[in-house]
Amino acid sequence: MKRFKLSQISMLMWFMFTMFSTAVGVATYAVHQSHAAFNWPTAKGMVVNCWLIERYHERSSAESHYEVAIEYFYAVDGKIYHKSNKTDITGAIPGYSLEEAEALVAEFPRDKKILVHYKPSNPNTAVIKPTMHLFLIVALVVFSLVLIPVLYLMYLQMTSNRDSFIVRNV
Repeated sequence: MKRFKLSQISMLMWFMFTMFSTAVGVATYAVHQSHAAFNWPTAKGMVVNCWLIERYHERSSAESHYEVAIEYFYAVDGKIYHKSNKTDITGAIPGYSLEEAEALVAEFPRDKKILVHYKPSNPNTAVIKPTMHLFLIVALVVFSLVLIPVLYLMYLQMTSNRDSFIVRNV
């Protein structure tokens, strides 16, 4: 039976393990929360205003993207909630092209009645269109795929002789 020697694991490997484990945990939490919003209860609401915001890319002032913000009211158990946030439509702040942003603004005109998905344990947390963002899934997969070889290298370091190449050089 092999003995595991945690002391043989290099600081670099511990750092990478900590960094990618945290990234996998955060990405898993974000994917779980996005998925959970599909099953949240709904409440009736009304749009007060919806508008687009032009943003410039940091690297190039010539290129811009757009964000869509919305202000609305909804009621849960007799309590009225007022929201005005860029993340309230889908749960994230994606960058849209001008055409996409204008279409989304047109979808939510003033005084439109909407269904709002709210978190049962915290009705102040709500989204209008629950969405599973591809970026979250890709991030989870990428961080997991990097964590696997890190764990394998840590295993090799723990089970190798103290003077082996993997312990001395990785």
